[in-house]
Amino acid sequence: MSGTRFWVGASTVGALGSPARGIRPLEVAADGAITLGDPVDVGENPMFLAVSPAGVLGIVHELTVGRVSTWSIDGDAVRPFGDAGATGAGDPCHIAFDATGDWAFAANYSGGVVTAHPVRADAAADAALSAAYSGTGPDRSRQESSHPHQVVLDAARSRLLVPDLGADRIRVIGLDGLPETFDPTSGEAADILIHAGAGPRHLVILGDLAVVANELDRTASIIDLVTGLELDSFPVDASVAPRGLGLSAIRLTASGTVLIGDRDADALACLRFDADARTLTHVASVSTGGRHPRDLHLTHDERFALVADQASDSIAVIELESGVPTHVVRTVSTPAPACLARLP
Repeated sequence: MSGTRFWVGASTVGALGSPARGIRPLEVAADGAITLGDPVDVGENPMFLAVSPAGVLGIVHELTVGRVSTWSIDGDAVRPFGDAGATGAGDPCHIAFDATGDWAFAANYSGGVVTAHPVRADAAADAALSAAYSGTGPDRSRQESSHPHQVVLDAARSRLLVPDLGADRIRVIGLDGLPETFDPTSGEAADILIHAGAGPRHLVILGDLAVVANELDRTASIIDLVTGLELDSFPVDASVAPRGLGLSAIRLTASGTVLIGDRDADALACLRFDADARTLTHVASVSTGGRHPRDLHLTHDERFALVADQASDSIAVIELESGVPTHVVRTVSTPAPACLARLP
């Protein structure tokens, strides 16, 4: 079986971890062996990456004046696909594409703005449309304003789902009006409310349900995407003492487990999802051996999970058995890894 290729996004500013010199290609062989390519300079602070259905690499540059850039992938190199553009907001932290790859969407953590960027060769990726939000939560230090943290395409319902850490909501943005309008779908009436103080960060879709990793209170919520309701929430690992860092990325396995980065424990947590009972049960947590797990992803065959530990300049390769993490099989050194974008 062939390996799985990723591009690693990283911080170049040295705020957490050592300053990186760009993004890097990474390949995981079937036996878990790693080949890490040389850094490629794509501009300052390329923190989060995504690959479009057409194979275009999209990057958000997490800066006070946010940027989006698009690139064509050529083996271990990239070349500009379009000109870099401005988001018109600060600290974009996540990017995703629509089903055609013609649009990229960015969650701008500062300013409460989600932006839509046309993806065209030799054209600037400036934001063409935007949706601005306001709102607060009970945690005054983290929820003083709206903080969109992720954009997820809900293709079955032609919309975006946007976890808003600052307002304890999943924002809903309709896509049927593109390219003329970017529809917040009746505004707050369409928001999916999450319990107070949760701090929703990232989510995964499971048909008509979704599971949300709540950064602030260390829970995972199950939400009904048809009714727009939070059904219940569950502790991710009750044995861990909170350190104020909380949860990070989330992935779903074909085996029915949910993997969540736990920055309080510097670990990869695993919960079993019961679709009939609509429950989540903690089944394992494995220390990554690093610090501050920012992102995680799976190899195509799901034999391994990769966890980007930004603060320790390392990526942990963790073996999975039926979707459950067992142990770290190797660790790769690379400066301030913040994202793992998997190629098809």
